[in-house]
Amino acid sequence: MMPLRVLIADDHKLFREGLRRLLELEGDFEVVGEAATGAQAVELLAQVECDVALMDINMPVQNGVAATKRIKAEYPQVAVLVLTMHDDREYLLEVLKAGAQGYLLKDVEPSILMEAIRAVAGGGTVVAPGLASKLVQELNRLGSQPISPAPPVLTPRETEILDLMARGMNNAAIAGVAFISERTVKNHITSILRKLDVTDRTQAVIEGVKQGLTKIQ
Repeated sequence: MMPLRVLIADDHKLFREGLRRLLELEGDFEVVGEAATGAQAVELLAQVECDVALMDINMPVQNGVAATKRIKAEYPQVAVLVLTMHDDREYLLEVLKAGAQGYLLKDVEPSILMEAIRAVAGGGTVVAPGLASKLVQELNRLGSQPISPAPPVLTPRETEILDLMARGMNNAAIAGVAFISERTVKNHITSILRKLDVTDRTQAVIEGVKQGLTKIQ
């Protein structure tokens, strides 16, 4: 099995080095690069093959939010997992809207971080437990507001897939629950993204909640 290729973007060298050693001890990760700024992270992705970018928020030159937007626009196959010290709902919403697949705090247990990296690489979404309830409250509040214009029409199957996406399931898990192939799941998700006018599954869930099409349980 090929190791997951990880890029570390953080302006603290000691933190990067410690995280690199931690990942390499696991055996199924390969650190393909380190960046001290968001701009460097984007530049590195033009030179290396990468599955997951671990992204700090506050970095010089270009912060993690701006870098995430660029990465998802230029390298949509790369999953972005934000690793930050900020226990802040606004930052969380901002980076998820930018396309990040996860948001964890730097004091997270190493075992949880490793599982989170594997989860986002597989198409899942991960949010720090302390922030998850705040995210649910905010998104469901947005979903209760008046909708204008009328929401796009999703088929019953697409609505089911969107609900499963909102539960944080990756494509393989959705396929198992819905009794369809992963290829069919991908086709449904492509249609959902097009109808909601978004570029990734995290944004689809956010937009779906806003438009009252689904809820995060």
